[in-house]
Amino acid sequence: MAVTILSCSPNEKGSQQNKKVTDTIITKETAVKEKDSLVTDVKIPVIDTIAVLTAFKKTVTTDQFIKELGIEADGLGGSIFDSERPILIGDLNGDHQDDAIMPFSIEGRQGGNNWDAHYAIFINNNGVLEYKYSFDRGGDLAERQINFKSIKNGIIKGMEVPGFHSEEGNNTPVEYLYRTTDLSEVATASETK
Repeated sequence: MAVTILSCSPNEKGSQQNKKVTDTIITKETAVKEKDSLVTDVKIPVIDTIAVLTAFKKTVTTDQFIKELGIEADGLGGSIFDSERPILIGDLNGDHQDDAIMPFSIEGRQGGNNWDAHYAIFINNNGVLEYKYSFDRGGDLAERQINFKSIKNGIIKGMEVPGFHSEEGNNTPVEYLYRTTDLSEVATASETK
């Protein structure tokens, strides 16, 4: 591709108006290189299950997490298991960045065999997942347990199901919204009547 650049000054008259200034040949490679050199690439890390697990591993050692969940230093506070799934990724706070909800459980508190289940809530701050708080979703002795399934348009959707030691009951769809202090259940149309 050949490009000719012409100068046309309003002060010049006659044949000088179309005076050829320079002839430049620009190849496709040159055009791309010139374009790339003018644009600064900003790379924000991808939020995927590996990023969420990495953030969670760092979180479990923080004072905030330990205090919030009552994990004791002597080991009787239980063992943390992070092998539950699904890890949910989606925009929770409306900033168009993927945030995350990480399921985990704590087993063997006080040396027993009971367990309690939670979700760790992470907000994306330009590619860095920041732990905000945990959401208690039930345990082996809970009457009801909450299992989140997806994040769509800022709404966390899931099911509330009967606990293991409760009478049989129906599964109930639930929806939650992220707030800076906790997850807030969204009332369904039948509940607001």
